Amino acid sequence: MFVDFILIAGMSLLFLLVVFLLKSNTGFSKKLLSVFFINSIFFLLYYYAYLHKSRPLGGLAILFGSGSGFLLGPFLLFYIRSLIQPANKAIKPLLVHLTPFYIYWVAISLPVALSMVFGLFRGYHNEYVQIADYINLIENTYFLAYIWTSFQLVESIRKAREQTYSFVESSNLKWISYLIIGLFCIVIVDSFFSVYELIFPRIPWNIGTLIAVALILLYCVLGYKGMFQSQILLPNFLLEEQTTGNQKPIKSSKVEAESSMKPVRQLDVFTPQEIEGFKRKLNQVLITKKPYLDESLSLSQLAEKLEITDKKLSELLNQHLNTNFYNFINEYRVAEVKEKLIKKDNEKHTLLSIAYDCGFQSKTSFNRVFKQKTGVSPSKFRQLQEKDNYSE
Repeated sequence: MFVDFILIAGMSLLFLLVVFLLKSNTGFSKKLLSVFFINSIFFLLYYYAYLHKSRPLGGLAILFGSGSGFLLGPFLLFYIRSLIQPANKAIKPLLVHLTPFYIYWVAISLPVALSMVFGLFRGYHNEYVQIADYINLIENTYFLAYIWTSFQLVESIRKAREQTYSFVESSNLKWISYLIIGLFCIVIVDSFFSVYELIFPRIPWNIGTLIAVALILLYCVLGYKGMFQSQILLPNFLLEEQTTGNQKPIKSSKVEAESSMKPVRQLDVFTPQEIEGFKRKLNQVLITKKPYLDESLSLSQLAEKLEITDKKLSELLNQHLNTNFYNFINEYRVAEVKEKLIKKDNEKHTLLSIAYDCGFQSKTSFNRVFKQKTGVSPSKFRQLQEKDNYSE
């Protein structure tokens, strides 16, 4: 009864998520995520049908929920891509990546579903049962490849955001990272069950139900986050680097050859003296105008103040200052905080108000960045300064 309740609750939760996503009508990425949840509803329905020995429900579940690894792997990857790419660049490649799912649906899902509901293809169904665990391992391997590629893409986006924004805590895709890690663990456990059943006698109850319950728990914790995930805006040159840099498994030889060429850097045409001039101008703008006090400062905005392109500024930071935009700006913000805390009248202001005045957007990011840059927490730094001021 407990498992029955969990399955029904899980399907109901996923159904509500799908309804919300479809009604929100906020873009292509939400539609991809809704397909992800719809497939999972039928995946859970299969185990519900198994518990209740319902062949019609089981056939329906297999028809739309079987082969999840071949479907969800590409949808996971292209959902992440859709957050940084326009829809027209994602649809056609996604359809190509779903080719194994089409084959699986025609060769396995459709005949097995017809066998369960109408008694057709019984011999074919029986043959499939004999090799089901082997096919499941192939499916899981395929899914794992996409899980790994998706994780790499998320990491690339995170790095790109640090080159573009001075505040990256909002929409930082942590929930997707946790989702990917959770899916990885679930697929590994499912693969272990398949290997176990190939070696040892089958367990009387369907151990795959544990996988279904694990999926429900994962979606309960993380699924709703996708409803509020916004698009991630990146400069065109960074967008191209991230989207081409994470397509190695599917590139043509021509594209591979082009991507292996040394990238053209815009600052390479300038002399060392001119590069030093850029550095001095950057430092002068930051000291005199203090644009870092703007909590939403971006790479493009700072580049505009320097009267250079955002790509040149990005190259200046990455290649000649060995940092990224996020760390570079936060160095100045921390220095500004330290300067305020050194003053003897700093006790008039709270640490949080000082942090906000210096360009930080949240207490969490302020504490983390400050300790990372100074080695001590803001409160500890203030205590040390107050002690020094008192001793004077």
